[in-house]
Amino acid sequence: MRDVPVIVISALDDETESVVKAIELGAEDFLPKSFDPVLLRARLGASLSKKRFRDQEREYFGRIERLTEAAEVLESGRFNPESLELDELANKDDPLGRLAAVFRGMAGEIYERELKLKKMILTLQGSFLVLAVGLVWGLTPALSRMASGLGSNPLGLAIWVNGIAAIICLGIAAYRRKLPRLNRSEFMFFVYWAIIAGILQRMTTFVVTEHVEAAMLSLIVTLQGFMVFGFAAISRMEQASPRRLFGLLVGLIGVSLVLLTRFDMSNGAQNAWLLFAMALPLLFAVEALVLAGKRPEHVDIFASVGLMMALSTALLGPWAYFSGDLMTLGPSVGRLEILVVLMGVVGASSLLLAFHLIATAGAVFYSQSAYAMTIAGVIWGMLLLNEELSPLAWIAFAIIIIGMYLVEPKTSDEELVIKRNFKTD
Repeated sequence: MRDVPVIVISALDDETESVVKAIELGAEDFLPKSFDPVLLRARLGASLSKKRFRDQEREYFGRIERLTEAAEVLESGRFNPESLELDELANKDDPLGRLAAVFRGMAGEIYERELKLKKMILTLQGSFLVLAVGLVWGLTPALSRMASGLGSNPLGLAIWVNGIAAIICLGIAAYRRKLPRLNRSEFMFFVYWAIIAGILQRMTTFVVTEHVEAAMLSLIVTLQGFMVFGFAAISRMEQASPRRLFGLLVGLIGVSLVLLTRFDMSNGAQNAWLLFAMALPLLFAVEALVLAGKRPEHVDIFASVGLMMALSTALLGPWAYFSGDLMTLGPSVGRLEILVVLMGVVGASSLLLAFHLIATAGAVFYSQSAYAMTIAGVIWGMLLLNEELSPLAWIAFAIIIIGMYLVEPKTSDEELVIKRNFKTD
């Protein structure tokens, strides 16, 4: 109301004092009671013109203030083009509107460029972690096959490997003072994870490697990608884009060729073990989705893996005791003891890397670590066990690798921070 023009009409005798008081109170003009209507209309017109000019001035300064605020947001580095809210300003057909349009366009270009750069960095980081997971886990089939040849049994081996991994991870967590306090739901999460990864997944690996070559098992593990994709798409945990779908289908063709190289209608036992081996990628897929959707994010990564391994060891202990499968090691250090310790280190390392990969790149991209597991498993099998692959298996292997290129990490929900200095010295 303070910008509404006011004209005071007074019948007081002392006009000078009345004029001063009216002006001090904010009046635009003053007229005596005996005024000329023509003069009143003229003064009303002048006052309204001043009011319209003032409104235009206020609106213009408001637009300048909004543009300045947008510049401050851009300078802070935390923005996206929509948060600048410049569409209304840019639609004005005047110099300030054209400036806002240019500003909005430049901000959009900067945002898109930085977004592509961030996406590329995430892809490179995710790819490095994928290769690291594959390289470390790829040792597991070869080492477990070597251990089975030295008289170990799957249950006893699982207890030792999980126990060693638990000691390593919990020891690091305790040193870092990261041992957590869990509520009931968080504790149950670790129980479920221990059953899936520490018991079912570990036992399946050790049992299957007694009957299936390490290189062949590594190739079968690539099915994990398709299973994760299907589960994630159905549960809407991640977007099932055409690019991802095509990449996973390409890998599926490669896996099919792998199975054809070993599937023999006359050897029913071998075929049965190949089919049973497919439970391993299924368990990997379930673990990835559980970690992606249910993990307690406040719990330290070392503490998480250590708790899971410790719980799985505790759950397997009574089973091994009553079945007579407890495996004694030492006191002398031989090949089996070295293999068991190495498998414990490998098990802890692969889980830590996988946990971090799922948290940063998503379950679907983590599933592509199966391809890296294939690469590493084949190479480790050839180096440690003198295993060989047929030419058709190598072709299938190449097709599987193409699938990894076609799948990218999930889009991060975090706000994009552009690390660029817009200030001038």
